[in-house]
Amino acid sequence: MKQFNNFRRKLLPVAALAAVIAAVFAGCTKVDDTLGGNLIPDNQQMKAGYVELLGEKVNPRKYVETRLFQSDSLIGSNISYGYFGTCINDTLGERKAGFLSQMINYYKVDSGYFGYMPIFDSAQIMLKITGIGRDSLTEQTFAIYEITSNDYITKKPISAGKSQADTTFYINFDPTGPKDASGNKYADAVYDPSKKLFTFKLGGKGTTPSTATAVTLTPTEEGEKYIKRLMLQDESEYKDGKPDYSIYSPDSLEFWVQRFKGLYICPDPDTPIQQDGIKETGTLFATSLDYSGLAVFGRNRVKDDPTLIKDTIGMVYYFYESGTEFGNVSVNTISHNYDAATSDAKIDITKAREVNPDGSINENRELNPRVYVEGMGGVVTEMTFTPEFFARLEEEIAEGNKDGKDFKTLAFSQARMSVYFDDSDYDWEALNPVKPTMIDQMNTFPSRLGMYTNFKTLTPISDYNYSYEQNYNTTLSYGGKINRSRGCYVMDITGYMQQLWNSYNKAKEAAGGVIADIDWDKVTNRTVYIGPEAYSLYSTSFGVLQGMAEAGTNNAPIRFDLTYNLIK
Repeated sequence: MKQFNNFRRKLLPVAALAAVIAAVFAGCTKVDDTLGGNLIPDNQQMKAGYVELLGEKVNPRKYVETRLFQSDSLIGSNISYGYFGTCINDTLGERKAGFLSQMINYYKVDSGYFGYMPIFDSAQIMLKITGIGRDSLTEQTFAIYEITSNDYITKKPISAGKSQADTTFYINFDPTGPKDASGNKYADAVYDPSKKLFTFKLGGKGTTPSTATAVTLTPTEEGEKYIKRLMLQDESEYKDGKPDYSIYSPDSLEFWVQRFKGLYICPDPDTPIQQDGIKETGTLFATSLDYSGLAVFGRNRVKDDPTLIKDTIGMVYYFYESGTEFGNVSVNTISHNYDAATSDAKIDITKAREVNPDGSINENRELNPRVYVEGMGGVVTEMTFTPEFFARLEEEIAEGNKDGKDFKTLAFSQARMSVYFDDSDYDWEALNPVKPTMIDQMNTFPSRLGMYTNFKTLTPISDYNYSYEQNYNTTLSYGGKINRSRGCYVMDITGYMQQLWNSYNKAKEAAGGVIADIDWDKVTNRTVYIGPEAYSLYSTSFGVLQGMAEAGTNNAPIRFDLTYNLIK
């Protein structure tokens, strides 16, 4: 007890001192956050603020304008994947894809390997399916053609700034007659439509392709002739009256792709799928080219008695093989027929495409209250911040100066943008219960949206540094994903918003501080593009969302939640 009492006595002075200090500071001010405010230099004082920029439902002011945008300047060559199939959708019309690819023999073929009078038994298309759309129950028939000309590569015009032609092609590549950037045909067709080699089927009830799929091909007479050439049994493949096996040597790849130029795989024009009245029919398949190719199986005979079988033979030709100098060129070709759409949300492509068929720039891209996000080189959305947006922020500064302050500008501590689903609402409580249509939208629309200052070059806004995110396996605060509780996509665009505001201030300064005289073209990146995330450009999913404010159209237009600090 004695020790405890001594310890308590020692604490009493400390407690008394703490009480005095508390009393002194309690009497300083009634608002703790102003303590020492008079010590801050006047030009360093700030004031925090928050503003919601909503749309037509709450506020009639239009802060952004949305338009549709479609460009064919999406690279479709050498991307490691081949896309093929047909999808007919009531909103997007008909999307059709095919791909052409060089191929390389995989296994060593020694001289004499094919033997005497080899017999062709069967051929298979090897696929590694990495992507399937919603309707895999509709059976589709595909055709395989031989690439008969390399002129699409060798005669390709040299691009500006380059010393030689390259193998970069875009999704509008036309295999029936390749065209240059001006739309002029520079080479003949890469294949002969009248000489189909094989056909095969994918899809159908109970036959959905697995991840790794080998499909037996149905050969035509032209196909059997083609296999005969691969087996060096055609006299065109002879040298000195014998099969020329040198073409199969590892150091003959350059000559191989000159003789066997590759294959073109596309929906069979003789058996197109038909829209059956439902929302979507058919799908587009994606296959990984380094695991895809052509496999051929056969047998050879005993030379002394051709009625006897000597051995089985087989060859595998892959569409892509890493580390080789030749034989890895592949080109996807994708077409869109928006006129085939039947729903009220169908797209008038004449008001969305960047370039008209005659090569002129389309000046008819009208405002559209919806946000469209489509993969496969389809329609995305162009969003432009209006002068009204900046005027509203100027009002925030003016409001902060009502008490005699002299704030000049603002700095964003957070800027969030929300893009709402069609049946969504600003009030999350109004979403309970969630409509079945919106549940379907959240399940089938793109899982993430990207935001770009230049969609053709995939230049992202500063917050959406997708390369950094991918290379360092990190997660950006940008987000861009679905918030299912609020029924919208949410993007953190703080960095971009600050850059936009700074550029606006420079333009205002150049106009002598007169807002009416601002040259809005000098406000850098005032227009951005909302599209698929950078690593899902070839996704078959798409979405139609609420865009700019327009009376009677959007219940919850694009929304901005801005937290800022006013600065002197």
